[in-house]
Amino acid sequence: MTEKQERFAHLVAEGLNFSAAYREVYDTSDMSQPSVWREAHRLSRNEKVAMRIAELVAARQEEERLQAHIRAYRVTAHLEEMMTSGASESTRLRAAELLGKTVGLFIEKAPPKDEERSLAELEAELAKRMEKLKVAGSLGGRPND
Repeated sequence: MTEKQERFAHLVAEGLNFSAAYREVYDTSDMSQPSVWREAHRLSRNEKVAMRIAELVAARQEEERLQAHIRAYRVTAHLEEMMTSGASESTRLRAAELLGKTVGLFIEKAPPKDEERSLAELEAELAKRMEKLKVAGSLGGRPND
């Protein structure tokens, strides 16, 4: 793989599109826009370049994942410290609440949505319930809903 191909792969892995990366690495002053697109696409399809881009993207994603884990660890460690030695009861309570949220203790659940029913369906259900009330009333009992 050439130095230019390596640079192209790095630029693409950093987020540039193929054409922009190609323009950054190669002299495109005498090329039309369609030619740049075509050559950039051709270069991106080169087996070695494509594999290198995939390697660099995977390494970048792994680094981002690792950094996210480190940040989460630092935040939870700080919250644990605040929970045990916070200056006030409200500080300790808030730290405990935030720690609880990190493990899903306080997930708010939305009330179940009533399914939308047509007017005819509602009328039929109401008639059914009225009939149950009539039957229960004539038997001297309570309706079973």
